[in-house]
Amino acid sequence: VFSRPLQSIMVSILVTGANRGIGLGLVRQLVQEPSVTTVIATARNIDKATDLKAINSPKLHLVQLEVIDEQSIAQAVTKVSAIVGDNGLDFLVNNAGIFNQAKLSSDFSKALVMEQLEVNTVAPLLVTNKFRGLLKKAADKKGSSHIANISSTLGSIELAPQMEAPMPTAIYSMSKAALNMLTRKLSREWKEDKIRATSFCPGWVKTDMGTDAAMLTLEESTVPLAKLILSLTEEHNGLYYRYNGEKIPW
Repeated sequence: VFSRPLQSIMVSILVTGANRGIGLGLVRQLVQEPSVTTVIATARNIDKATDLKAINSPKLHLVQLEVIDEQSIAQAVTKVSAIVGDNGLDFLVNNAGIFNQAKLSSDFSKALVMEQLEVNTVAPLLVTNKFRGLLKKAADKKGSSHIANISSTLGSIELAPQMEAPMPTAIYSMSKAALNMLTRKLSREWKEDKIRATSFCPGWVKTDMGTDAAMLTLEESTVPLAKLILSLTEEHNGLYYRYNGEKIPW
């Protein structure tokens, strides 16, 4: 389904939540891609992002971003604008996320639920909205730009009856199902501007969030995932894929 399109000379990509896990793995792969000239990696606290700062590449730019803070988003847009200039931003990867666990029968708080939705659903909406100008600039110049929302198969309503997990996933699944709806709506509302949106599941990966019980190593997920994101075309607009290119039912 995916094949590498001819990319423009200057390809820029921004990854949120790049200090650990999937985000960090994606950045490690993206700086090695010949078609990519600019990788912008964001984190809440750059000073503490030791693994991210250890990546030695002239392509890499580190930008502070707290995805639930509107002022922080605005400041990040200004910094990214200075980095990419008139070329705009080719790819926005909404990766930052959290996994709050609670059984639906347990005594959980509203705060737990709201934090889950704020980080996994509201933040990608806000970040994407504020970066729209830079995405449109790239689309106007090169014919398209792309939003990759890092979702999860746990966000699939159709697959929910058969998705077994060793931990309670209901609240997390709700947040990712809502993120998937954002993907679908962006793919329609921004289609005329040639800004595309696609949801991806990175698989169950051995990270802080995924735990050591997970099936995939970070490289097994992010090597193919990075290539998939860079190979997005209009054909993939508004769709939902696993890291290996398989389509996921909504």
